[in-house]
Amino acid sequence: MNEGMNTSVCTILLRNERDVVQARQRAREIAATLGFDNQEQIRLATATSEMARNAFRYARNGKVSFAVHTGPPQVLEVLISDAGPGITNLNEIFEGRYRSDTGMGLGIVGTRRLMDQFEIHSSSSGTVVKMGKEMPAFAQVLTPARVQRLREKINAQVPESPYEEIDRQNRELLKTLQELRERQEELALLNRELEDTNRGVVALYAELDERADYLRRASELKTTFLSDISHEFRTPLNSIVSLSRILLDRLDGDLTPDQETQVGFIMGAAKSLTELVNDLLDLAKVEAGKVRIRVKNFAVSELFSALKGMLKPLLSDNTSIVLSFTGDSNVPPLRTDEGKVSQILRNFISNAIKFTPQGEVMVSAEQGENGTVRFVVADTGLGIPPEHLEDVFQEFTQIENPLQERYRGTGLGLPLCRKLAMLLGGKVWLESEVGRGSRFYAEIPLLYKGEADVSSLREDVPAPEFARSAVLLIDADPEAFFALEPFFRNSEFQLIHVESLERAEAWLERHTPEAIVCDMGPDDAPTWTFLKFFRQQRNETLRNVPFVAVTSEEESPKALALGANPLLNKPLSGAAILRDLRRMTRQEQPRKLLLVDDNDLSLYILRELLDRPWLHLLEAHNGQEALEMVKRESPDAVILDLVMPNMSGFEVLQRIRDDEQTCQLPVIVYTSKALSSEEKQRIKDLNAGVITKGEVTNTLSPEVLLNSLAKLDISGPRTPDKQ
Repeated sequence: MNEGMNTSVCTILLRNERDVVQARQRAREIAATLGFDNQEQIRLATATSEMARNAFRYARNGKVSFAVHTGPPQVLEVLISDAGPGITNLNEIFEGRYRSDTGMGLGIVGTRRLMDQFEIHSSSSGTVVKMGKEMPAFAQVLTPARVQRLREKINAQVPESPYEEIDRQNRELLKTLQELRERQEELALLNRELEDTNRGVVALYAELDERADYLRRASELKTTFLSDISHEFRTPLNSIVSLSRILLDRLDGDLTPDQETQVGFIMGAAKSLTELVNDLLDLAKVEAGKVRIRVKNFAVSELFSALKGMLKPLLSDNTSIVLSFTGDSNVPPLRTDEGKVSQILRNFISNAIKFTPQGEVMVSAEQGENGTVRFVVADTGLGIPPEHLEDVFQEFTQIENPLQERYRGTGLGLPLCRKLAMLLGGKVWLESEVGRGSRFYAEIPLLYKGEADVSSLREDVPAPEFARSAVLLIDADPEAFFALEPFFRNSEFQLIHVESLERAEAWLERHTPEAIVCDMGPDDAPTWTFLKFFRQQRNETLRNVPFVAVTSEEESPKALALGANPLLNKPLSGAAILRDLRRMTRQEQPRKLLLVDDNDLSLYILRELLDRPWLHLLEAHNGQEALEMVKRESPDAVILDLVMPNMSGFEVLQRIRDDEQTCQLPVIVYTSKALSSEEKQRIKDLNAGVITKGEVTNTLSPEVLLNSLAKLDISGPRTPDKQ
């Protein structure tokens, strides 16, 4: 409490029930005199009465003292003390854990809520409760003279009888109940208003949905109209341009100078209309989602070379402009739609040439962030005011400038550039300064995301299973895989099929097969090149993988010379391939898989599901047995139940991770327990996988378990020195 002086007002000894009632009366009277409102008076009186009754009922020599603290802040203090045996379970009371038949303890918690300040100290020699209520902000400052008058007034008042106090309490209770009833009515009214508001919001959402549907249909109609009308315009416009060219070339006779001028105007207008129609058609295609992306590999230098040739006619009209191209040699080739990128840059460059009376237009390219290339078209032209930098990307919008009469545009070129860039996964933006020029930017991903990139190739091709050696089959004919797969299905080898060398290379970046089987056609040059460089690569492990060439007898010497061994002829025989694979690869012991579960039925199901010739199953019925078996048998992986007697699966997993010899051992938590988010995170932190028993037993599919183990199998293929 801040500095100030405490001045006593009155003290009441608690000798009987009348004294408890008097303490309540004095609390209310003092509070009323000091300016507390009726509600605060009731709170003070109730709190004082509750603590005074406790002191009288459960202790002895109790007393209640009232004092004022002149502050700041100004506080009415109530001190209740006794010489009883004390309260031994205060912590339980304040934490809400204490329950008593007498009700003792509940009053203490309730009283603390009623007061601004509350302290209680209890020992074997007695209990002291110190409570305080800050005086209202509008109350007069307590001076020593005012406190003295308060003391005299309180001590001069004759206490009311207990019956009068009870009657007062009843009236206060009735008033409180009336206030509660009024508040309940107000709450009911507010609820009705809220319901009305909710109905209005629901109606508004329905109207918005209807309007959105209307706008969507209007957009579709607009797109359809633009597409249809553009196609209808193109034929006659092309005819006008062609006829104008015939007349200007004098194929049907000479023209007078006036006629030549007139025909030139006709052809110029037709060309302008053709550009407008083409832009409208392109916009309609983009909005309708009918633009076809033609992905190809190309270099920036190739793109710039083609643009130079296309833009020569524009430069012939304005010889005072220098057009330069500079490309960063470190920019890798792009794999996207070259035509769309070229169209974006052509629009940028043609705009720059139109609105640059004299000076330079510079086109450059550099490698951007996150696998992008950034194209920049900078000019020294008129520039664009800052308030219009975004307007130029709106359809049919043109900015007033001195060259407006000379170069009439459609206002569709830059909006089309933005939509084409977004279509390719990129973006465009603009920086400009009036009188100093503009810089148009186009940031395009190096790899078009709609194209099947390396990551998607990896996802499409299956990963090797746990415990089975992978054999990679490269064959464009899917029938070859379907013919061989039954022979491999129950063998120690897993046949993985890819139909192209591109997918094969993507798969080999992540996995090392036991062998490769490749169809080598006599005219299939890429496969022969693949074999040649496969034997020359730096990865020694992959370089030594057996390569089985499926080719004709005539091509066998060539395949042998390039490192293929052995050779097979079509039609392929699954039995023959398996025989050769077993001959080429060393025979390994079955991989050990430890099953840990205290439930015999669960173990039986796992045994049945995982009954494979290349798996040696071990079993443990509790955590301690599992840890002993891990040390003794050195399993290749563990399938672990969580809920077990004596030692939980969490403890088993933690001990496995704490041991340097087993910290990298693959573990799958296999449980029917509904895991909390904390438990899932704990399993993840312990580098283990999770799979529910329902996922396996409902489908009776062991692949769910085996694939999960394969993802965790970080120790690599089993070697003989682990036996």
